[in-house]
Amino acid sequence: MHPLLADPWVAARIDAAVAPYRGLLPSADLDFLRDELAERLATDEHAARVLRRAAPRHVEESGEAFIGAALEGEDAPETRRASGIRSRRTGSGAGE
Repeated sequence: MHPLLADPWVAARIDAAVAPYRGLLPSADLDFLRDELAERLATDEHAARVLRRAAPRHVEESGEAFIGAALEGEDAPETRRASGIRSRRTGSGAGE
């Protein structure tokens, strides 16, 4: 088995590419095809670039946090509009 197939995301994409051949090829040929696809993704410059761009990024901790209704009223952050008017943010902003 090719080391690239240890990544579950890559293995799922390769399995999807091989899926139409299930039932048409013996299992040994399917395994060979999976390994060949993984090898091509690892060694071909263009294929490797496409794989890097398509793969989801691994994030240890998101920088975003949902605050929701926690900051309403006096606790809401003060915002300044271009007109110079200050207001407090509340709600989702969609018609509120």
